[in-house]
Amino acid sequence: KLSADNADQQEQLDKAAADAAEFKAGYDKLCVDTAEQQAQLDKASADAAEFKAGYDKYAADAAEYKAGYDKLTADNSEQKAQLDKASADAAEFKAGYDKLTADHFEQREQL
Repeated sequence: KLSADNADQQEQLDKAAADAAEFKAGYDKLCVDTAEQQAQLDKASADAAEFKAGYDKYAADAAEYKAGYDKLTADNSEQKAQLDKASADAAEFKAGYDKLTADHFEQREQL
């Protein structure tokens, strides 16, 4: 009977050891899976940061382009105003010249 009890205890001990080994294998797999998930999460975070940096650069470039465009538009408006003033001055000068010419011919006729 002692030998049978010892065999039974040995069998239970072997089963407990097998269960413990199976549990440890499951735990090790869980650790590996967790590490893989963490690595994927870290990569996703890095990708998101890289995307945000790219977007921020795009937004900065767009703002710089808009500032350049606005300055060009302002410069063009200023040049147009100067051209309009020059045209008005030229028209005024021509009117004065035409009047001077008319006055000259009128005085000549009176002589």
